[in-house]
Amino acid sequence: MTDTLDHLSGPLDMRVPRHLAKLMRAELPAAIDEVDAEIRRTVPEYDRPAGSAYGRILRVGVERLLTAFVEQVAGRAPALADRDETCRALGHFEAVEGRSLDLLQAAYRTAFHVCYRRTAAVAEREGVPGGQVAALVEAMIVYMDEAVAASRTGHRQALEHADLHHREVRRELLRTLLRQPPASAEAVEELARAAAWWPLPELATVVAVAPGAPCTRSALDGDVLIDLDDPEPRLLIPGPFTPARAAMLRGALDGADSVLGLTLPLERVAHGLRWAVRVLQLAREEIIPRGSLIPCEEHLTTLWLLSDTVLADEMARRHLAPLADLTAGHRRKLTATLTEWVTTRGTAVDIAESLRVHPQTVRYRLRQLDHYLGDSLGDPKTRFALDVTLRAAALMHDDDVPADRADEDGGSPKRSAK
Repeated sequence: MTDTLDHLSGPLDMRVPRHLAKLMRAELPAAIDEVDAEIRRTVPEYDRPAGSAYGRILRVGVERLLTAFVEQVAGRAPALADRDETCRALGHFEAVEGRSLDLLQAAYRTAFHVCYRRTAAVAEREGVPGGQVAALVEAMIVYMDEAVAASRTGHRQALEHADLHHREVRRELLRTLLRQPPASAEAVEELARAAAWWPLPELATVVAVAPGAPCTRSALDGDVLIDLDDPEPRLLIPGPFTPARAAMLRGALDGADSVLGLTLPLERVAHGLRWAVRVLQLAREEIIPRGSLIPCEEHLTTLWLLSDTVLADEMARRHLAPLADLTAGHRRKLTATLTEWVTTRGTAVDIAESLRVHPQTVRYRLRQLDHYLGDSLGDPKTRFALDVTLRAAALMHDDDVPADRADEDGGSPKRSAK
């Protein structure tokens, strides 16, 4: 039986046999999956989790563009209007994210190559005539060119409608609010007036973001101040920090390394940024666990103890100087015992249970500590300084030899305490 041909009008004017259209529809789900995966592989900026804003936008865009092409060449529906709307929206999204169309055009090229490969494979398998394949590939090229043109329109319109001056004023306002030493109240108020729809709040929360970390700007609330071009990227959320704000940030940062600063009076947010940036650095150094939106509030003691690591090392060197000549293993065991005693003031039995050693071993170590450190352990100020010093040292680094592998518990390699 001879195939019935469907004639189309418009930019994709071509004749597609019905059996070829049927094959294309059957291939559509697998083609969508492959295009989605290949774009993520070739355009790293789009490789985000499937449930993220980027992931959803990419998936929906691929589905709509491929489906519209198949439906159009098969004569099922006038799908080009839907395609153009999708492409304009994608161009608009790129503009909002502060990018040119280079990445989107790279994604279009990837989609074309995947579809071309799949078309060639299906044509060879099903014996589709070369003329029909050539016409279909030509239609793909026209389709992609028109998709790029529609995206360019959306991108241009977004830039035209966005108040770029307003955006720059808001970024300068953010930098002014976070300046140290603080800017004058007059300077802040003048910038706030220039960004008239950003009233100065009583409270604000700063978020420190790792350089280069992904952030979906379009997912942020309109009143959030943004400066992702700074060497220390940051956001500022005005007003009380609510669960809705937290959900908004999770959607925008989507797993990116970042720190949620303290909610502070506006005049103190510069300090909040400084602390948040420091927590982010501690996370990179693996002193605290890395993550997205790490709550600064949970690490205030660590911030305080490590506010000056050189000073903390010097305090440790001075307070523990009498132990400096001991072997690493013996020094670590005595330091662990000293830490427990200073922080808990517990009995030998309590300390032994915490360290998982015999109480007699603890008593022996405490006698050694008394020998090395002398009367200083009886002074409350010294005990406090030791407490702070030992806590800071434990945060910054481990000792040379793990306690359970130390070679001794006495002052020489042949001595041990049982």
